[in-house]
Amino acid sequence: MTKQFSLLQLFSLVDGRLSTSMEDVYDMLSHICDTELMSHHLPVAMDYIKNKNPQWFKDVKAKLDNIVHIHRANNTFESLIWLIKEEYKIEYDIPQLKDEFDTSDFGKFMLDNNILLKKIST
Repeated sequence: MTKQFSLLQLFSLVDGRLSTSMEDVYDMLSHICDTELMSHHLPVAMDYIKNKNPQWFKDVKAKLDNIVHIHRANNTFESLIWLIKEEYKIEYDIPQLKDEFDTSDFGKFMLDNNILLKKIST
């Protein structure tokens, strides 16, 4: 199953800086991981996605790197966001991880890397 997200939305996942809204981040990560996530799950789910390194993630990162390279003089966050909004209105069909990878380790990864559990145990 795929869902469309814009380059602007995906910027948040690939770059790490919030380009649209937290609602978009929840929506993207919940779709990609095929589960409803809570706030404290988001960074762990993102680490899981980065570890899997799906092709769409590589493609979006390459596109963003290319935009930065082409527009070297305007590499501030604000100028990148403006460029993406105005000149790079690209949509990507993003599949769920389970459609490309074995995700049977997702639950264990989420527990082993749970930020709240780590704080309790230290």
